[in-house]
Amino acid sequence: MPITLTAYQQGSLCVGHIWEIEDEDQLVDIVAQVLIGKQRHVKKVLEGTTGRVVNYRDNAVRDAIGKLTVPPGGDPYHRDGLVFQIFSWLAANLSSGQSSIIHPPHLIPAQKGFDGLQVDIDSTTNNVTAVVIFEDKATTSPRDTIRDKVWPEFSEFHQGERESELEQEITTLLETRKDLIPDIDAAIETLIWEKVRKFRVAITADEGHMDSPGRARLFRDYDEVIPINDKDYRRGEIIHINNLREWMEDFCQRVIHHLEESVT
Repeated sequence: MPITLTAYQQGSLCVGHIWEIEDEDQLVDIVAQVLIGKQRHVKKVLEGTTGRVVNYRDNAVRDAIGKLTVPPGGDPYHRDGLVFQIFSWLAANLSSGQSSIIHPPHLIPAQKGFDGLQVDIDSTTNNVTAVVIFEDKATTSPRDTIRDKVWPEFSEFHQGERESELEQEITTLLETRKDLIPDIDAAIETLIWEKVRKFRVAITADEGHMDSPGRARLFRDYDEVIPINDKDYRRGEIIHINNLREWMEDFCQRVIHHLEESVT
């Protein structure tokens, strides 16, 4: 696997996974495929259900390379965020069952919405068991970012704000898997939001955040932002990458080279 996930439980604060990049070559290939719109193929590869060869067409490759290229003097923040969102989507697929529906990464820079969204479905009862709201942050200031950006967003959703936006996104996801939810209108109408809505922050952590005391500092106040007596409602995904911006630049150059070499 390109990324290995090690599960952890942080007392009653949260649960989640520690990510480690295991096969960078495979990760380069997966990011390249997602950027040309082949996430369905990636999912099948992860499930071991396809042997088809991907066609890298000129227009799609040029578009992907454009997304990975930071103009001279430009800020790599958005580019790195896009790549990290793909990492997060990949990790979510690796840790979820086949009855989970996970929104693909946003490839349009101006597109607004959730960093990620996942709907978990009980394949026996066809009931929605969880709606997981993602916040994905590739940052060199993880604690500040969580405190100042992630917690306010989560608090809004927990208090019922942006309800129509959330319902629209969930409806769109459910439409993609009518085999799991045959009556989407009934599923939407009968959802009790506060009982199924869960939260997942994925962030590039400092080295000092990778052990238990560090995670406690990083995710401090999570249980106050989402005051539910079940840590599964609070999920924290972490990865440490030395020299994040430099690493991302090198990684993106590798993806660009792979795209250029793969054009048919």
